[in-house]
Amino acid sequence: MTIPIKAVPILSGEIADDFVRKAEEREKNPTLGLSQEQEERIARVMRQMREFKFPWENTVVMI
Repeated sequence: MTIPIKAVPILSGEIADDFVRKAEEREKNPTLGLSQEQEERIARVMRQMREFKFPWENTVVMI
């Protein structure tokens, strides 16, 4: 009995061009750290996590 081979997704258009451009750039200039964009994204997510309030924390209970 054989198992069918699943289809491999294929990039096309602008996404494919961007992927190839970034891959070639990283091949020429390998880096071990995060890019500036990645650092900013992590900082934004961390700030959102610190500032997050659960819905029940925003309600005022009157007795």
